[in-house]
Amino acid sequence: MVVLAEPLRFFLVTDTHIFGQTLGTSGAAFQKLDAYGSTCYKASGALFDAAAKRMLESPEIDTVLVCGDISSNGEYLSNTEAAKHLEALQNAGKHVVAITATHDYTSDDRFPDRVISSFSYAGETAVPAHGTKRTELDGFYQKFGKQQALSVHDASGSYCIRLKDGYRLLCLNDDGNGVNCGYDETCMNWIFENIEAARAAGDFIFAMTHHPVVPPSPLYPMVSKRDMLLDYETVADTFAAWGLTLIFTGHSHIQCIRSRKTPSGRTFYDVGTAALVSYPVPIRKVEIQNGEVHIETLHPETFKMDGETYNTLEYTKKRFDSTIYGAIDGARHDLDRLAAILNGLSIGRAGIDAHKRLVRFAGFVADKITVGAVDRLLFLHSGVRDIRKTKVKDLFAACFRGFYAGERFVRENSAEYRFLRALTLRALGLAKMAGFKKAGDTDFKELILQILDSVLLPPPLDPNTATFRLDQ
Repeated sequence: MVVLAEPLRFFLVTDTHIFGQTLGTSGAAFQKLDAYGSTCYKASGALFDAAAKRMLESPEIDTVLVCGDISSNGEYLSNTEAAKHLEALQNAGKHVVAITATHDYTSDDRFPDRVISSFSYAGETAVPAHGTKRTELDGFYQKFGKQQALSVHDASGSYCIRLKDGYRLLCLNDDGNGVNCGYDETCMNWIFENIEAARAAGDFIFAMTHHPVVPPSPLYPMVSKRDMLLDYETVADTFAAWGLTLIFTGHSHIQCIRSRKTPSGRTFYDVGTAALVSYPVPIRKVEIQNGEVHIETLHPETFKMDGETYNTLEYTKKRFDSTIYGAIDGARHDLDRLAAILNGLSIGRAGIDAHKRLVRFAGFVADKITVGAVDRLLFLHSGVRDIRKTKVKDLFAACFRGFYAGERFVRENSAEYRFLRALTLRALGLAKMAGFKKAGDTDFKELILQILDSVLLPPPLDPNTATFRLDQ
Protein backbone atom coordinates (compact mmCIF):
# COMPACT_ATOMS: atom_id res chain seq x y z
CA MET A 1 0.00 0.00 0.00
CA VAL A 2 1.32 3.41 -0.96
CA VAL A 3 2.07 5.56 2.11
CA LEU A 4 0.60 9.03 1.70
CA ALA A 5 1.00 11.77 4.29
CA GLU A 6 -1.95 13.83 3.02
CA PRO A 7 -5.42 12.31 3.37
CA LEU A 8 -8.08 12.45 0.67
CA ARG A 9 -11.38 13.89 1.87
CA PHE A 10 -14.61 14.06 -0.10
CA PHE A 11 -18.39 14.04 0.11
CA LEU A 12 -20.54 11.56 -1.81
CA VAL A 13 -24.23 11.58 -2.69
CA THR A 14 -26.20 9.36 -5.02
CA ASP A 15 -29.65 8.79 -6.53
CA THR A 16 -30.54 12.47 -6.45
CA HIS A 17 -33.35 11.77 -8.98
CA ILE A 18 -33.87 15.48 -9.60
CA PHE A 19 -37.29 16.05 -11.19
CA GLY A 20 -37.62 19.01 -13.56
CA GLN A 21 -40.17 21.29 -11.96
CA THR A 22 -41.29 22.62 -15.34
CA LEU A 23 -42.67 19.14 -16.10
CA GLY A 24 -45.51 20.01 -13.71
CA THR A 25 -45.82 19.63 -9.96
CA SER A 26 -49.53 20.02 -9.34
CA GLY A 27 -52.76 18.32 -10.33
CA ALA A 28 -54.09 14.81 -9.92
CA ALA A 29 -51.63 13.17 -12.33
CA PHE A 30 -48.57 14.52 -10.51
CA GLN A 31 -50.07 13.74 -7.11
CA LYS A 32 -50.42 10.13 -8.19
CA LEU A 33 -46.69 10.11 -8.87
CA ASP A 34 -45.50 12.14 -5.90
CA ALA A 35 -47.90 11.44 -3.05
CA TYR A 36 -47.16 7.74 -2.56
CA GLY A 37 -43.88 6.13 -1.72
CA SER A 38 -40.53 7.33 -0.46
CA THR A 39 -39.25 9.23 -3.51
CA CYS A 40 -39.85 12.96 -3.02
CA TYR A 41 -40.15 14.14 -6.63
CA LYS A 42 -41.33 17.66 -5.98
CA ALA A 43 -38.80 18.19 -3.21
CA SER A 44 -35.90 16.59 -5.14
CA GLY A 45 -34.19 19.80 -6.23
CA ALA A 46 -34.74 21.44 -2.85
CA LEU A 47 -33.26 18.40 -1.08
CA PHE A 48 -30.19 18.57 -3.31
CA ASP A 49 -29.77 22.28 -2.57
CA ALA A 50 -30.08 21.61 1.16
CA ALA A 51 -27.42 18.91 0.90
CA ALA A 52 -25.23 21.30 -1.11
CA LYS A 53 -25.60 23.93 1.60
CA ARG A 54 -24.60 21.35 4.22
CA MET A 55 -21.50 20.38 2.23
CA LEU A 56 -20.53 24.01 1.64
CA GLU A 57 -20.32 24.41 5.42
CA SER A 58 -17.10 22.34 5.21
CA PRO A 59 -14.72 24.43 3.06
CA GLU A 60 -11.83 22.09 3.90
CA ILE A 61 -13.44 19.39 1.72
CA ASP A 62 -13.42 20.50 -1.90
CA THR A 63 -14.64 17.37 -3.73
CA VAL A 64 -18.17 16.00 -4.14
CA LEU A 65 -18.79 12.65 -5.86
CA VAL A 66 -22.20 11.98 -7.43
CA CYS A 67 -22.83 8.28 -8.00
CA GLY A 68 -25.47 8.12 -10.74
CA ASP A 69 -29.23 8.39 -11.27
CA ILE A 70 -28.89 12.15 -11.22
CA SER A 71 -32.20 12.83 -12.94
CA SER A 72 -35.69 11.60 -12.13
CA ASN A 73 -36.30 9.32 -15.10
CA GLY A 74 -34.27 10.60 -18.04
CA GLU A 75 -36.58 13.49 -18.91
CA TYR A 76 -34.67 16.11 -20.92
CA LEU A 77 -35.97 18.87 -18.66
CA SER A 78 -34.94 16.91 -15.56
CA ASN A 79 -31.39 16.57 -16.86
CA THR A 80 -31.39 20.27 -17.72
CA GLU A 81 -32.40 21.16 -14.18
CA ALA A 82 -30.10 18.59 -12.53
CA ALA A 83 -27.08 19.95 -14.42
CA LYS A 84 -27.92 23.45 -13.14
CA HIS A 85 -27.94 22.19 -9.54
CA LEU A 86 -24.55 20.52 -10.00
CA GLU A 87 -23.17 23.62 -11.70
CA ALA A 88 -24.33 25.84 -8.83
CA LEU A 89 -22.49 23.60 -6.36
CA GLN A 90 -19.38 23.66 -8.54
CA ASN A 91 -19.53 27.44 -8.91
CA ALA A 92 -19.76 27.71 -5.12
CA GLY A 93 -16.34 26.09 -4.83
CA LYS A 94 -16.75 22.31 -4.92
CA HIS A 95 -15.14 20.04 -7.47
CA VAL A 96 -18.08 17.92 -8.63
CA VAL A 97 -17.26 14.50 -10.09
CA ALA A 98 -20.26 12.61 -11.47
CA ILE A 99 -21.29 9.46 -13.28
CA THR A 100 -24.65 8.79 -14.89
CA ALA A 101 -26.79 5.66 -14.75
CA THR A 102 -29.90 4.09 -16.24
CA HIS A 103 -32.35 6.68 -14.85
CA ASP A 104 -30.53 9.46 -16.66
CA TYR A 105 -31.56 8.60 -20.23
CA THR A 106 -34.59 7.20 -22.00
CA SER A 107 -33.08 5.76 -25.19
CA ASP A 108 -29.79 4.28 -26.32
CA ASP A 109 -28.88 3.92 -30.00
CA ARG A 110 -26.90 0.77 -29.16
CA PHE A 111 -30.06 -0.96 -27.95
CA PRO A 112 -33.14 0.32 -29.80
CA ASP A 113 -35.47 -1.90 -27.77
CA ARG A 114 -34.47 -0.08 -24.58
CA VAL A 115 -36.86 2.87 -24.57
CA ILE A 116 -38.16 4.32 -21.30
CA SER A 117 -41.11 6.68 -21.30
CA SER A 118 -40.88 10.06 -19.63
CA PHE A 119 -43.82 12.28 -18.78
CA SER A 120 -44.94 15.78 -17.92
CA TYR A 121 -47.99 16.36 -15.74
CA ALA A 122 -50.95 18.65 -16.34
CA GLY A 123 -54.18 18.35 -14.40
CA GLU A 124 -55.39 14.76 -14.44
CA THR A 125 -53.22 13.69 -17.35
CA ALA A 126 -49.65 12.40 -17.66
CA VAL A 127 -48.39 13.47 -21.09
CA PRO A 128 -45.33 11.98 -22.87
CA ALA A 129 -42.37 14.32 -22.47
CA HIS A 130 -39.15 14.76 -24.42
CA GLY A 131 -36.61 12.22 -23.21
CA THR A 132 -32.81 12.13 -23.29
CA LYS A 133 -30.63 10.05 -25.57
CA ARG A 134 -27.64 8.42 -23.96
CA THR A 135 -25.39 10.24 -26.42
CA GLU A 136 -26.71 13.55 -25.06
CA LEU A 137 -25.54 12.95 -21.49
CA ASP A 138 -22.06 14.37 -22.03
CA GLY A 139 -23.65 17.67 -22.99
CA PHE A 140 -25.14 17.82 -19.51
CA TYR A 141 -22.50 16.20 -17.33
CA GLN A 142 -19.04 15.86 -18.86
CA LYS A 143 -17.98 19.15 -17.24
CA PHE A 144 -18.31 17.34 -13.90
CA GLY A 145 -15.14 15.29 -13.93
CA LYS A 146 -14.97 13.69 -17.35
CA GLN A 147 -13.35 16.72 -19.00
CA GLN A 148 -10.48 16.47 -16.52
CA ALA A 149 -10.02 12.69 -17.00
CA LEU A 150 -6.66 11.02 -17.29
CA SER A 151 -8.27 8.29 -19.40
CA VAL A 152 -11.72 7.63 -20.90
CA HIS A 153 -13.36 4.38 -22.03
CA ASP A 154 -15.46 5.77 -24.85
CA ALA A 155 -17.90 2.86 -25.28
CA SER A 156 -19.11 2.90 -21.67
CA GLY A 157 -18.44 6.53 -20.80
CA SER A 158 -16.28 5.46 -17.86
CA TYR A 159 -13.26 7.57 -16.97
CA CYS A 160 -10.35 7.79 -14.54
CA ILE A 161 -9.55 11.04 -12.77
CA ARG A 162 -6.85 12.20 -10.34
CA LEU A 163 -8.67 13.78 -7.41
CA LYS A 164 -5.44 15.10 -5.86
CA ASP A 165 -1.79 14.11 -5.81
CA GLY A 166 -1.53 10.43 -4.93
CA TYR A 167 -5.22 9.55 -5.45
CA ARG A 168 -7.08 8.31 -8.53
CA LEU A 169 -10.76 7.49 -8.92
CA LEU A 170 -12.27 5.12 -11.47
CA CYS A 171 -15.69 6.55 -12.43
CA LEU A 172 -17.32 3.43 -13.86
CA ASN A 173 -20.46 3.77 -15.93
CA ASP A 174 -22.15 0.38 -15.63
CA ASP A 175 -25.32 0.98 -17.67
CA GLY A 176 -24.38 -2.17 -19.50
CA ASN A 177 -25.84 -3.97 -22.46
CA GLY A 178 -29.46 -2.82 -22.45
CA VAL A 179 -30.61 -5.62 -20.15
CA ASN A 180 -28.08 -6.06 -17.35
CA CYS A 181 -25.66 -3.59 -15.83
CA GLY A 182 -21.94 -4.29 -15.87
CA TYR A 183 -18.69 -4.01 -17.84
CA ASP A 184 -17.80 -5.73 -21.09
CA GLU A 185 -14.36 -7.22 -21.80
CA THR A 186 -12.96 -4.05 -23.31
CA CYS A 187 -14.02 -2.05 -20.23
CA MET A 188 -12.49 -4.61 -17.86
CA ASN A 189 -9.23 -4.42 -19.80
CA TRP A 190 -9.34 -0.64 -19.57
CA ILE A 191 -9.95 -0.83 -15.81
CA PHE A 192 -6.94 -3.15 -15.40
CA GLU A 193 -4.74 -0.79 -17.41
CA ASN A 194 -5.70 2.13 -15.19
CA ILE A 195 -5.06 0.15 -12.00
CA GLU A 196 -1.61 -0.74 -13.34
CA ALA A 197 -0.95 2.88 -14.31
CA ALA A 198 -1.90 4.04 -10.81
CA ARG A 199 0.40 1.43 -9.26
CA ALA A 200 3.28 2.53 -11.49
CA ALA A 201 2.71 6.16 -10.49
CA GLY A 202 2.50 5.30 -6.80
CA ASP A 203 -1.14 6.44 -6.59
CA PHE A 204 -3.92 4.93 -4.49
CA ILE A 205 -6.88 4.00 -6.69
CA PHE A 206 -10.50 3.28 -5.82
CA ALA A 207 -13.79 3.36 -7.73
CA MET A 208 -17.41 4.41 -7.83
CA THR A 209 -20.12 2.75 -9.90
CA HIS A 210 -23.90 2.80 -9.65
CA HIS A 211 -25.06 -0.78 -9.10
CA PRO A 212 -24.14 -2.82 -6.01
CA VAL A 213 -21.13 -5.12 -6.28
CA VAL A 214 -21.59 -6.75 -2.86
CA PRO A 215 -25.26 -7.46 -1.99
CA PRO A 216 -26.82 -5.19 0.67
CA SER A 217 -28.26 -8.40 2.17
CA PRO A 218 -28.56 -12.06 1.10
CA LEU A 219 -32.18 -11.30 0.14
CA TYR A 220 -31.33 -8.60 -2.40
CA PRO A 221 -29.97 -10.72 -5.26
CA MET A 222 -32.67 -13.33 -4.64
CA VAL A 223 -35.52 -10.91 -5.32
CA SER A 224 -33.75 -8.31 -7.45
CA LYS A 225 -30.68 -9.83 -9.11
CA ARG A 226 -30.98 -7.51 -12.12
CA ASP A 227 -30.41 -4.62 -9.73
CA MET A 228 -26.97 -6.00 -8.90
CA LEU A 229 -23.94 -5.45 -11.10
CA LEU A 230 -23.74 -8.23 -13.70
CA ASP A 231 -21.43 -11.06 -12.51
CA TYR A 232 -20.91 -9.10 -9.29
CA GLU A 233 -19.03 -11.84 -7.44
CA THR A 234 -16.57 -12.36 -10.29
CA VAL A 235 -16.08 -8.61 -10.65
CA ALA A 236 -15.41 -8.16 -6.93
CA ASP A 237 -12.93 -11.04 -6.89
CA THR A 238 -11.20 -9.77 -10.03
CA PHE A 239 -10.94 -6.20 -8.76
CA ALA A 240 -9.49 -7.39 -5.45
CA ALA A 241 -6.94 -9.59 -7.22
CA TRP A 242 -5.88 -6.54 -9.24
CA GLY A 243 -5.49 -4.47 -6.07
CA LEU A 244 -8.74 -2.47 -6.22
CA THR A 245 -10.48 -3.15 -2.90
CA LEU A 246 -12.78 -0.14 -2.38
CA ILE A 247 -15.84 0.93 -4.37
CA PHE A 248 -18.74 3.31 -3.70
CA THR A 249 -22.18 2.44 -5.08
CA GLY A 250 -25.84 3.53 -5.07
CA HIS A 251 -29.01 2.30 -6.78
CA SER A 252 -30.40 0.09 -4.00
CA HIS A 253 -31.43 3.13 -1.90
CA ILE A 254 -30.01 1.14 1.06
CA GLN A 255 -27.48 2.65 3.43
CA CYS A 256 -24.88 -0.06 3.98
CA ILE A 257 -21.18 -0.92 4.14
CA ARG A 258 -20.47 -4.52 3.28
CA SER A 259 -17.45 -6.63 2.42
CA ARG A 260 -16.48 -9.81 0.61
CA LYS A 261 -13.48 -12.00 1.37
CA THR A 262 -12.05 -12.88 -2.04
CA PRO A 263 -9.92 -15.82 -3.28
CA SER A 264 -6.90 -13.51 -3.50
CA GLY A 265 -7.03 -13.16 0.29
CA ARG A 266 -8.00 -9.51 0.06
CA THR A 267 -11.25 -8.12 1.43
CA PHE A 268 -13.30 -6.12 -1.06
CA TYR A 269 -15.42 -3.27 0.41
CA ASP A 270 -18.58 -1.85 -1.16
CA VAL A 271 -19.90 1.34 0.46
CA GLY A 272 -23.54 1.69 -0.57
CA THR A 273 -25.31 5.00 -0.03
CA ALA A 274 -29.06 5.54 0.20
CA ALA A 275 -30.87 7.95 -2.12
CA LEU A 276 -30.59 11.68 -1.52
CA VAL A 277 -34.20 12.02 -2.70
CA SER A 278 -35.53 9.86 0.13
CA TYR A 279 -35.18 9.31 3.87
CA PRO A 280 -32.69 9.85 5.45
CA VAL A 281 -31.16 12.16 2.77
CA PRO A 282 -27.62 10.94 3.48
CA ILE A 283 -24.34 12.66 2.63
CA ARG A 284 -21.26 10.48 2.96
CA LYS A 285 -18.22 12.25 4.42
CA VAL A 286 -15.14 10.17 3.64
CA GLU A 287 -11.47 10.32 4.56
CA ILE A 288 -8.88 7.94 3.10
CA GLN A 289 -5.26 7.81 4.24
CA ASN A 290 -2.64 5.08 4.18
CA GLY A 291 -5.12 2.30 3.59
CA GLU A 292 -7.56 3.37 6.29
CA VAL A 293 -11.06 4.56 5.39
CA HIS A 294 -13.17 6.61 7.77
CA ILE A 295 -16.82 7.29 6.93
CA GLU A 296 -19.39 9.53 8.57
CA THR A 297 -22.92 10.36 7.46
CA LEU A 298 -24.40 13.85 7.51
CA HIS A 299 -27.94 15.07 6.81
CA PRO A 300 -29.25 18.53 5.93
CA GLU A 301 -31.35 19.81 8.83
CA THR A 302 -33.95 21.71 6.79
CA PHE A 303 -34.95 22.41 3.21
CA LYS A 304 -37.16 25.03 1.55
CA MET A 305 -40.00 24.32 -0.84
CA ASP A 306 -42.78 26.63 -2.05
CA GLY A 307 -41.60 29.32 0.34
CA GLU A 308 -41.87 27.07 3.42
CA THR A 309 -39.13 25.51 5.53
CA TYR A 310 -39.36 21.80 6.36
CA ASN A 311 -37.46 19.59 8.76
CA THR A 312 -35.65 17.25 6.38
CA LEU A 313 -35.76 14.06 8.42
CA GLU A 314 -39.34 14.55 9.60
CA TYR A 315 -40.63 15.24 6.08
CA THR A 316 -38.78 12.41 4.35
CA LYS A 317 -39.45 9.92 7.17
CA LYS A 318 -43.19 10.50 6.84
CA ARG A 319 -42.89 10.02 3.09
CA PHE A 320 -40.85 6.84 3.52
CA ASP A 321 -43.36 5.35 5.94
CA SER A 322 -46.17 6.05 3.48
CA THR A 323 -45.06 2.97 1.56
CA ILE A 324 -46.44 0.75 4.36
CA TYR A 325 -49.01 3.03 6.00
CA GLY A 326 -50.29 4.26 2.66
CA ALA A 327 -50.70 0.72 1.35
CA ILE A 328 -52.70 -0.28 4.43
CA ASP A 329 -54.87 2.83 4.26
CA GLY A 330 -55.33 2.28 0.54
CA ALA A 331 -56.43 -1.32 1.09
CA ARG A 332 -59.08 -0.07 3.52
CA HIS A 333 -60.33 3.07 1.80
CA ASP A 334 -58.72 3.74 -1.59
CA LEU A 335 -57.79 0.87 -3.91
CA ASP A 336 -56.46 3.34 -6.48
CA ARG A 337 -53.94 4.51 -3.91
CA LEU A 338 -52.98 0.92 -3.07
CA ALA A 339 -52.54 0.18 -6.77
CA ALA A 340 -50.30 3.23 -7.22
CA ILE A 341 -48.06 2.13 -4.34
CA LEU A 342 -47.87 -1.48 -5.50
CA ASN A 343 -47.14 -0.35 -9.05
CA GLY A 344 -44.00 1.29 -7.68
CA LEU A 345 -43.01 -2.17 -6.46
CA SER A 346 -43.78 -3.68 -9.90
CA ILE A 347 -46.96 -5.39 -8.65
CA GLY A 348 -49.94 -5.19 -11.04
CA ARG A 349 -53.51 -4.26 -10.18
CA ALA A 350 -55.29 -7.40 -11.41
CA GLY A 351 -54.98 -9.19 -8.07
CA ILE A 352 -56.47 -6.22 -6.20
CA ASP A 353 -59.52 -6.01 -8.44
CA ALA A 354 -60.07 -9.76 -8.32
CA HIS A 355 -60.15 -9.87 -4.49
CA LYS A 356 -61.50 -6.48 -3.38
CA ARG A 357 -63.33 -7.71 -0.27
CA LEU A 358 -60.36 -9.78 0.87
CA VAL A 359 -58.01 -6.83 0.27
CA ARG A 360 -60.21 -4.50 2.32
CA PHE A 361 -60.47 -7.01 5.15
CA ALA A 362 -56.70 -7.54 5.12
CA GLY A 363 -56.22 -3.77 5.25
CA PHE A 364 -58.57 -3.48 8.26
CA VAL A 365 -56.71 -6.22 10.15
CA ALA A 366 -53.27 -4.82 9.26
CA ASP A 367 -54.35 -1.39 10.48
CA LYS A 368 -55.58 -2.56 13.89
CA ILE A 369 -53.76 -5.69 15.00
CA THR A 370 -51.14 -5.54 17.74
CA VAL A 371 -48.05 -7.60 18.45
CA GLY A 372 -49.75 -9.13 21.47
CA ALA A 373 -52.79 -10.18 19.45
CA VAL A 374 -50.67 -11.91 16.81
CA ASP A 375 -48.63 -13.60 19.51
CA ARG A 376 -51.81 -15.02 21.08
CA LEU A 377 -53.61 -15.93 17.86
CA LEU A 378 -50.64 -17.85 16.46
CA PHE A 379 -49.51 -19.31 19.80
CA LEU A 380 -46.04 -17.86 19.34
CA HIS A 381 -45.21 -17.59 23.08
CA SER A 382 -42.42 -15.21 22.12
CA GLY A 383 -42.32 -13.14 25.30
CA VAL A 384 -43.62 -9.83 23.99
CA ARG A 385 -45.04 -8.29 27.17
CA ASP A 386 -43.02 -5.09 26.74
CA ILE A 387 -44.30 -4.47 23.21
CA ARG A 388 -47.68 -6.23 23.29
CA LYS A 389 -49.61 -3.00 22.60
CA THR A 390 -47.40 -2.04 19.65
CA LYS A 391 -49.23 -2.23 16.35
CA VAL A 392 -47.66 -4.71 13.96
CA LYS A 393 -47.72 -2.13 11.17
CA ASP A 394 -45.62 0.23 13.31
CA LEU A 395 -43.05 -2.47 14.02
CA PHE A 396 -42.85 -3.46 10.36
CA ALA A 397 -42.54 0.18 9.25
CA ALA A 398 -39.73 0.83 11.73
CA CYS A 399 -37.83 -2.31 10.66
CA PHE A 400 -38.31 -1.53 6.96
CA ARG A 401 -37.10 2.04 7.46
CA GLY A 402 -34.22 0.95 9.66
CA PHE A 403 -32.97 -1.48 7.04
CA TYR A 404 -32.95 1.11 4.26
CA ALA A 405 -31.58 3.96 6.39
CA GLY A 406 -28.98 1.88 8.23
CA GLU A 407 -30.70 2.59 11.56
CA ARG A 408 -31.01 -0.91 13.04
CA PHE A 409 -32.74 -0.75 16.43
CA VAL A 410 -33.52 -4.46 16.89
CA ARG A 411 -31.14 -6.49 19.04
CA GLU A 412 -30.88 -10.27 19.31
CA ASN A 413 -32.15 -10.35 22.90
CA SER A 414 -35.02 -7.89 22.30
CA ALA A 415 -38.76 -8.56 22.35
CA GLU A 416 -38.99 -7.29 18.77
CA TYR A 417 -36.46 -9.90 17.60
CA ARG A 418 -38.09 -12.74 19.49
CA PHE A 419 -41.48 -11.86 18.03
CA LEU A 420 -40.32 -11.52 14.43
CA ARG A 421 -38.25 -14.71 14.57
CA ALA A 422 -41.13 -16.66 16.09
CA LEU A 423 -43.53 -15.21 13.49
CA THR A 424 -41.16 -16.25 10.69
CA LEU A 425 -40.88 -19.80 12.03
CA ARG A 426 -44.67 -20.05 12.39
CA ALA A 427 -45.09 -18.82 8.80
CA LEU A 428 -42.70 -21.54 7.62
CA GLY A 429 -44.67 -24.11 9.58
CA LEU A 430 -47.96 -23.00 8.05
CA ALA A 431 -46.40 -23.01 4.59
CA LYS A 432 -45.28 -26.59 5.11
CA MET A 433 -48.78 -27.58 6.21
CA ALA A 434 -50.18 -25.92 3.07
CA GLY A 435 -48.02 -28.17 0.90
CA PHE A 436 -44.86 -26.08 0.42
CA LYS A 437 -42.47 -28.91 1.25
CA LYS A 438 -39.34 -26.78 1.04
CA ALA A 439 -40.52 -24.81 4.08
CA GLY A 440 -39.70 -27.87 6.21
CA ASP A 441 -36.18 -28.20 4.86
CA THR A 442 -33.54 -27.38 7.48
CA ASP A 443 -31.20 -25.61 5.07
CA PHE A 444 -34.06 -23.51 3.66
CA LYS A 445 -35.17 -22.59 7.17
CA GLU A 446 -31.64 -21.53 8.09
CA LEU A 447 -31.42 -19.40 4.93
CA ILE A 448 -34.68 -17.62 5.79
CA LEU A 449 -33.47 -16.93 9.34
CA GLN A 450 -30.15 -15.67 7.98
CA ILE A 451 -32.03 -13.27 5.71
CA LEU A 452 -34.17 -12.14 8.64
CA ASP A 453 -31.06 -11.42 10.70
CA SER A 454 -29.48 -9.49 7.82
CA VAL A 455 -32.53 -7.22 7.65
CA LEU A 456 -33.07 -6.74 11.40
CA LEU A 457 -29.76 -6.91 13.24
CA PRO A 458 -26.81 -4.50 13.15
CA PRO A 459 -24.26 -5.54 10.52
CA PRO A 460 -20.51 -5.94 11.23
CA LEU A 461 -19.82 -2.40 9.96
CA ASP A 462 -22.13 0.41 11.03
CA PRO A 463 -23.88 1.61 7.85
CA ASN A 464 -23.48 5.28 8.79
CA THR A 465 -20.25 5.63 10.74
CA ALA A 466 -17.34 3.24 10.32
CA THR A 467 -13.58 2.97 10.10
CA PHE A 468 -11.89 0.05 8.35
CA ARG A 469 -8.49 -0.81 6.91
CA LEU A 470 -8.01 -2.00 3.38
CA ASP A 471 -5.93 -5.11 2.70
CA GLN A 472 -2.58 -4.48 1.11
